[in-house]
Amino acid sequence: MRSSLTACIILLHSLVSSCGSIPQPYQKKIVNNGITNFPIAPDSAGILIKGIEGPVGWVGDAFAEAMANSLRRRGLVASSRSSNRLSLSLTANGYQQLYFDKPSELVISWLLIDNNGEIKGLRETRSTPPQDFWRNPSPEMFEVVAEENAEQISNWLNPPSKPIKTYSYPTVRMTKIIDISSDDAASLFSAIQTAMARRNVKVQKNKPGDLTLELKIETEFIDAKMQKVKLDWKLGTDTKKIGVVSQENIIETTILQDTWESLAKDIAIAAAEGLFQLINQYRATLSVDVKQGMQ
Repeated sequence: MRSSLTACIILLHSLVSSCGSIPQPYQKKIVNNGITNFPIAPDSAGILIKGIEGPVGWVGDAFAEAMANSLRRRGLVASSRSSNRLSLSLTANGYQQLYFDKPSELVISWLLIDNNGEIKGLRETRSTPPQDFWRNPSPEMFEVVAEENAEQISNWLNPPSKPIKTYSYPTVRMTKIIDISSDDAASLFSAIQTAMARRNVKVQKNKPGDLTLELKIETEFIDAKMQKVKLDWKLGTDTKKIGVVSQENIIETTILQDTWESLAKDIAIAAAEGLFQLINQYRATLSVDVKQGMQ
């Protein structure tokens, strides 16, 4: 009997009003504001490191071989000797930049060309080799210099993935529920807390929150057996109103008295859907503010 009565009085009528249009709860273009970096050089293509132009011939070839080794250690398919029909070519021109007050730098301009001869990108790297590198370079020196350059080139050709930026859900502080008994208020608070937690929104009381939730309950006797119950869930910040979720139904007085705990869960489930939409509207507003602030 109780379950059938409860089913008859579930509050399905939720009206959401706010200061503007409400986005869909999972509008990813608004909630998620991320940038995914894709590699310039796919693994299937590979990279041919050509001899570095500028220094003496054998030095450029040795440096190219060291660069290929360093790039392979970073997970790139690279070689200074062999390629396939899809391989990209990485050519470079280098020179010694002299300074009066600090050691000389090796400045290299790298040109990435695809198998059709089209330029895919241009990048400059700077490194500070050991001083003997300019007079009598050793294989160990090539490896050291190549490692410094390979780190910069690797991040260019295959940039590390950046996590998608998401705006976490704000916490909600619920004010004291009045006009009902303390036991009934506790049941309703627990129910809305559980319903919102399923949507990863934390509702709390007696603690500060990003948003404030106020609940106004009005009851009116229709006759000796029936009452009209109206609930207004008001969501806002300290400075502005975000919106209101309204529920209204006519319920038997005995149900209000005898099955309130079960009824409170039904009320909370229906209200949580509207409140979640309002919270997403608030988050969308925040994302727009962040974008404008970055411009």
